Amino acid sequence: GSEMCIRDSPKRDVLTKVINLNQILFFMDIADALNISKEISLRGWIAELRDLKKLQFIVLRDRTGDLQIIIKDNPEMASKFAELTKEDYVEITGTLVTNTQARLGVEMVPRAIKILSKSEQPLPIDISGKIETSLDKRLDYRFLDLRRREISSIFRIQSEICKVFREFFRSKGFIEIWTPGIIAEAAEGGTELFTVNYFDETAYLAQSPQLYKQQAVISNLEKVFSITPVWRAEPHDTSKHLNELRQMDIEMANADDELVMDLLAEFIQQVVKEINKNCKEELEAIGYELKIPKKIMLEYNKAIQVLQDAGLKISYGDDISSEAEKKLSDIYGKENMIFLKKWPLKLKPFYIMPTEEDPDISTGFDMDFGGIELCSGGQRVHNPELLSKRIKECGLDPKDFKFYIDSFKYGAPKHAGWSVGLERLTMVFCGLSNIREACLFPRDSKRIKP
Repeated sequence: GSEMCIRDSPKRDVLTKVINLNQILFFMDIADALNISKEISLRGWIAELRDLKKLQFIVLRDRTGDLQIIIKDNPEMASKFAELTKEDYVEITGTLVTNTQARLGVEMVPRAIKILSKSEQPLPIDISGKIETSLDKRLDYRFLDLRRREISSIFRIQSEICKVFREFFRSKGFIEIWTPGIIAEAAEGGTELFTVNYFDETAYLAQSPQLYKQQAVISNLEKVFSITPVWRAEPHDTSKHLNELRQMDIEMANADDELVMDLLAEFIQQVVKEINKNCKEELEAIGYELKIPKKIMLEYNKAIQVLQDAGLKISYGDDISSEAEKKLSDIYGKENMIFLKKWPLKLKPFYIMPTEEDPDISTGFDMDFGGIELCSGGQRVHNPELLSKRIKECGLDPKDFKFYIDSFKYGAPKHAGWSVGLERLTMVFCGLSNIREACLFPRDSKRIKP
């Protein structure tokens, strides 16, 4: 527990529950103001042990930081020190004393050390950061890996991203929805789906909430958002792909691609501001700096020309490869959002609306950030006849999407939306080279444990 309480007594002593390290300075201020004892209890893991014979040092770590405990001329505590090993989970009760060289400006002199849970030795991975351990090995022991401050900081930043996402779109009048994880048809076509046996029927793990969030906005919900897991049965093993990932989706009625692109840019800029404001220690721990990104708008045909001029072998009608994404990032700035719009319709899913000016050009867009594709979106087809036509053009059978097509037969407003991969966004905001670092327990073509 991290709750602290002060109980009155004639001697103005303090009796506390266990507190965490980020409450120490607050506690010290109270203790000084009330002229009471500075004795507290802390729980955490033994991060470091140093025995200098006449002096013993313990570094105690909890989720909020670390604190040095010093033992001097205390045989009882020195004896207890000898029982300790790294990563033991302990409760230490003692008095706080000032030390200007310490991280918090204080250290502790212990009165009692209680071992709550022993740690087996040796540790399977080094979590001090002094010895480099492969990512694969670290993921095998993720529960230990997460005790490293720089690793846990990634997920505190990820939590902040989700918090801002929810707050930002709620402030815009959106409501949160939850879509099925088991579906009867592919949301985006293709064969890269995980098959499941659903009461003797064939079903799939959802690769996107696309069809369902569209049905939500053409109902009375109008503006929706969601954070949901999705699954992609892609066999390739790269530094930017997972087979189970989290998506942040929005969908909005009476909107076109330009409006939702504006919302995306505003959201990304807001996230950066909030991370810089609320996650300073986490950014310091991972050694990364975030700048407010600018919005770069680039039409597909212009992007192709820029890439050709840069020496890449690419033609109109080709997809934008990973190499091309990195090249555009080099040209327009890795710290900026590069919106690629007006793609050829044949390169986009069946639910993307063609432009009014040219039926072969789509309203679909991608947004690249940090040298990778971070988001895709666009205006959707809300005409059932055109939707059936587009499904056929993509080599699919409209009969398999009857429930979806029929939903647009009863008065459907135009609508648009997008999807951002949470792990990819975390990867970019934390300056990571591998998306597995941005997933608590990643799933890829080679890993399904732990």
